[in-house]
Amino acid sequence: MAHASATRDAMRKVMATPLLQHAAEVLRDATPKQIALSGPAGFLGSRVLSSILDAHDYRRSLGLEPGEVVLLSSSPGNLMSRLIHKHGYERMASVRATRVDYYFQHDLDSWRDQLGSLGMGGPDAVFVNLAALAGPRADRPDSMMAVNYRAPLAAARACEALEFGHWVQSSTQAVKAERAGQVPYSRWKAMADYSLARLEKLPVSVMTLGLLYCKHSGVVGQKGDTLNMVDLALLPITPIMGNGRAPLQPLEVNDAAERIAFLALTEPTARPVQCSAKTSAMNFVGTSLHGARSSQSSSSLEPRNSQPTGTTADWYDKRCEQRHDWARPKINPGRQYTWRMYDAVGPETMTLLELMKTFAVLNGRTLNPVFVDYRNFETVLNVASLGNLNRQFVSLLRSEQDAERPIVGNPDVFEKLLGTDASLFKMRDGLVTNDSTNNLRTPGEMFASGNQSSSNFSTTKTAAPSDQQKIKKRAFPIIPFFVWVFNNHRVIIPGTNLALETVGTYLFGKRFASDENWWWIRTAAMTGVLSAIAGGSMHAGAEVSKLYAEIVASGKWPPGWPPMGG
Repeated sequence: MAHASATRDAMRKVMATPLLQHAAEVLRDATPKQIALSGPAGFLGSRVLSSILDAHDYRRSLGLEPGEVVLLSSSPGNLMSRLIHKHGYERMASVRATRVDYYFQHDLDSWRDQLGSLGMGGPDAVFVNLAALAGPRADRPDSMMAVNYRAPLAAARACEALEFGHWVQSSTQAVKAERAGQVPYSRWKAMADYSLARLEKLPVSVMTLGLLYCKHSGVVGQKGDTLNMVDLALLPITPIMGNGRAPLQPLEVNDAAERIAFLALTEPTARPVQCSAKTSAMNFVGTSLHGARSSQSSSSLEPRNSQPTGTTADWYDKRCEQRHDWARPKINPGRQYTWRMYDAVGPETMTLLELMKTFAVLNGRTLNPVFVDYRNFETVLNVASLGNLNRQFVSLLRSEQDAERPIVGNPDVFEKLLGTDASLFKMRDGLVTNDSTNNLRTPGEMFASGNQSSSNFSTTKTAAPSDQQKIKKRAFPIIPFFVWVFNNHRVIIPGTNLALETVGTYLFGKRFASDENWWWIRTAAMTGVLSAIAGGSMHAGAEVSKLYAEIVASGKWPPGWPPMGG
């Protein structure tokens, strides 16, 4: 009886997930799939696996064959042990694992023979590629090319040889940025996307993911027990790179996982088509990046010394379409029946400053932003990434901040993959009621006092505070921070420069960190540090010399020495 009750409770939880709420009928009627899943232990991959297992549990409850999942991991034994402990033996009955090495496994034969030996192949086989490496590794100079390009390319060609029915690829919105070709991560991802587009037979779905965050743990792009970009909002003063106007479209990671799992579990022939992202780019024109931008007239969008034909809106629409044309891979017209690319981004477009303010409010803090130059941030991140905040991310932020018209994705088709009534989680939904009238404090209200337009965010009424989803509040991870510094000691000098710039700019204004002053600031700071070290060393040397002289003169330890007796 207890086991039956526990099973019913588990199924109620499964049926309460958005994947089953919106797509249960489609999942019931789909053919059971063999799914090869890479990156199953990652921030996104672990949640994709959970969503697939939810669908398997649902099909089992109906007496249907659930299908199976083959996990591709560099340490399959340890991974399976952790997953069995987390999900239980019954739930993991349809899962097995095999060892792969994305760093070295780059030939078609090894992938084809490994997947084929596992019994994978045919139209019901699906490869979900979520493995990625966002930053370089000192011990492997070509690691980013190996993981993001060479290994997926070999695996995709092997899947085509084995006549797989579908390939699901995780990419990034960064492939559309102006500096995409200059940044290793986005360059290799873009090359992988183009290579997949050139395959003749394999149906491919590419998810160009935005910035992922978790509404439950309140972190961005990784586990919550390590340093995270969100932690910068927990500091007394928060350094903001550049002018803070780089646009972001944060996407809740569970929303992404459920839609990727849905694509893997269902028939690729039923996938919708996303034709263009120009609509969202048009919508972004009206968002408030700074000051009174939202109040600009449409005529102000016309560049100087230009003579556009037709209306300004037509001209801008054409420019946006052209940008998205060059930002996407050119594919054979015949490939349109088997190729899909979706903007897997969140429903809200906000600047970096707005994002950090939102996370500060969600954690019960007030953000004190300090706008600093990219120089010191990039110097620190060249030594070691600060969690998910890495050199690649900073370069792309800088690119989009300086772009005349930043690339903005259109999530409409991606949002409705599960069904016409499905929706994506919005960050403002995580803001909790904080007054007697149950008014939500929205980002628009937060920014209104700073001359920001609140037209992009509406003040929402709620029936009860408990109905709102809350993001877990974080405390600054002090111990992980010192561990990070200890393991990456070369960040001390550039980190000190960044701290000096942040504090000095906060106290004395932006002029403090200007180029003409920066040499003197660093010289004075380093002189002060070296002087303190020298003074401390001299004092310690004097005390040791005094002690030694007393010992030599009396032939015995002075009173109180040695401290532990003897």
